Amino acid sequence: MAGEAERQRHPAWMRSRLEWSSVEAAKARLTGEAGDVPRFIGDVEVTHLSHEFYAWWLEARGARAMPAPEDVNPRALVELLPYMRYLSWEAEDRLVFRIYGSALEAATGIDLTGTNTFGDDMDYPGRAEDMARLKLLHSHPCGLLLIRELRTPEGQPYLCELMTLPVAAGIDGKNRVIGTVMARERMPESDVDFRLTPPLTLRRAIFFDIGFGVPDVPDLCA
Repeated sequence: MAGEAERQRHPAWMRSRLEWSSVEAAKARLTGEAGDVPRFIGDVEVTHLSHEFYAWWLEARGARAMPAPEDVNPRALVELLPYMRYLSWEAEDRLVFRIYGSALEAATGIDLTGTNTFGDDMDYPGRAEDMARLKLLHSHPCGLLLIRELRTPEGQPYLCELMTLPVAAGIDGKNRVIGTVMARERMPESDVDFRLTPPLTLRRAIFFDIGFGVPDVPDLCA
């Protein structure tokens, strides 16, 4: 069975990160509480993982528009890091992975650290719109929630949630984005497959307010 082959391909410690019990137990290490952080983005109730991540981001940014690179503290994020990606704009069309979590590596079968999200091998319908959405996180400070339809190794569709928020440029002048990726439904860890194999089906794209309103770009919303 394909599912069993996927299960055996990855070390047990890596597979365990994709078990639902691990995902539901993961928490940001906050000095405050996550209870007041919104659980809905628009009409979408976000996953536990996205909620914890958003709580961390709000606490890390404090009274500023967004956190600085030095605020991305692995100690506060240690339980969320397996499901996180952290990227920097190295050029106008180069958004490079600086961190690619171990659970994401397990679910894609590859470590994307150091690769360009919009490289030549990722030319797909909707690529330009995806790039434009991510650039808006800084040009009009806001958050972005994407719901994509992915497929298990057996070809069954399921929904995957990606929450992405901005991080300010460091001394290198490069803007960053940070976010989580996780399935929106309970499923066996062997069925979780985050490989973004075209065609990429986008179900929802929602910009959300982090204090500056949301951009008026209906063509980039779904």
